[in-house]
Amino acid sequence: MSIGSVQGSLCKNELSIALQFGKLDLEHAAQLQQYDIPSHITALDGNLTKDMTKGEIDDIEYQFKVIYTLDSASKGKSHIQFLHPDSEEGKSVKNVLQKYKVSDELYPHKPKTAAELVRIASGQPFNSHDHTEAWKRHKVRPKSGNKSPGNTNSKYCIYHLAHKDYTYSDKWVTLLVDEIAKNVETAKTKATEAAVKAAEVATDA
Repeated sequence: MSIGSVQGSLCKNELSIALQFGKLDLEHAAQLQQYDIPSHITALDGNLTKDMTKGEIDDIEYQFKVIYTLDSASKGKSHIQFLHPDSEEGKSVKNVLQKYKVSDELYPHKPKTAAELVRIASGQPFNSHDHTEAWKRHKVRPKSGNKSPGNTNSKYCIYHLAHKDYTYSDKWVTLLVDEIAKNVETAKTKATEAAVKAAEVATDA
């Protein structure tokens, strides 16, 4: 595949590219394999990512949002299909790819498991009902029956189109554990203040 012209602009949520494709024969393909990537191209690639962490490079917000699919077509039609990321089909493909590539590593916890991890780490009672109230309070995923179940806060939660459920990240567990710790500390402070006031009243009496 050769590119006759490429024009594009890249921002956080959009990559606009015009491509012209031509067919390579085996001779041309073999010739291309004999050449190394030019140093100025390698340097450009290095400059783009030198200040980024591996997590930032792997972030789905940074990756290109162009999906290639192979479909039955006549010789006169292209076998490359471009999907807009905001279209229904684009969202479906995006969800499937996310499940395949990142969900098992970045979102390993089912709701019950997440609740159990929070209970253990916080040392406080925390069950599945508490977990449900938590995701509602933080709005990390839509309510059941929502027409757009994939509209999650990707920092904490992801929707699996294949089996129609949600899993949660380590960051979500950490958020809840920290939240519980703050609530416990606040409760202790209030209890101490109340005890001091009670002692002062008793002394005055």
